[in-house]
Parts: sequence; structure tokens; C-alpha cells
Amino acid sequence: MNKARAKMPPSQRAKQFAPFDAVVGLRQALKEKEKIRVSRKELSDDMTDEINRTLKTLDINDTVMVVYYNEIEKSYLTATGQVAKLDAKAQILTIAALDINFADIYTISK
Repeated sequence: MNKARAKMPPSQRAKQFAPFDAVVGLRQALKEKEKIRVSRKELSDDMTDEINRTLKTLDINDTVMVVYYNEIEKSYLTATGQVAKLDAKAQILTIAALDINFADIYTISK
């Protein structure tokens, strides 16, 4: 004889109707496709001079806000934080653990 099963509580029944992602990674791929890609903007000589002047006045632990071009994401990102390192020779500005090339900087302010 078959034993009668105990009824499943409603809270457990809902789990069987949870969304099913048949194609693994499809949602992530669609999100990536929705991202807006932009090309790098050319800086005017005045903008370049202003960035260079600001970089020359920076000291370690100064708080800055930098808008920079991210080559991987093909978009402009903003970073705010304290200057951890400023390497004029390698032309890299480090904010916390983020390295930003001088050539990628669009705007910078203290």
C-alpha cells in the first residue's frame, strides 16, 4: 500500500514556481547589451592645461573627484576619494586602489 504524503505547506509550494533561467547568463548578456557605449571625447588645449595644472597641485591624501574614460566599459566613470599615489613618470593617478591614466582623465577637481 502506498503511504499518503503529507501536504506541502504553501510557503514551500511557492518555490516550485520560482523563475527558471533556461539559458544561463542570458540576463547578464542582455544587461551588457543595454549599456550605452560612448567614444572617447577629444579634449581642447584649455581643458588639457586645466587638468595638468590641477594634477601639479595635488598632494597625497587630497580628496578629488575625477571623471575618466574606461576603455573596457567604453564609458565615462566618476571616482571620488583620496589620492593614494601620484606617479608623474608613469602618468598614473591612484585613488584608493583605482589606477587612472592621466590620458583618460576628462575632468578633475579638488
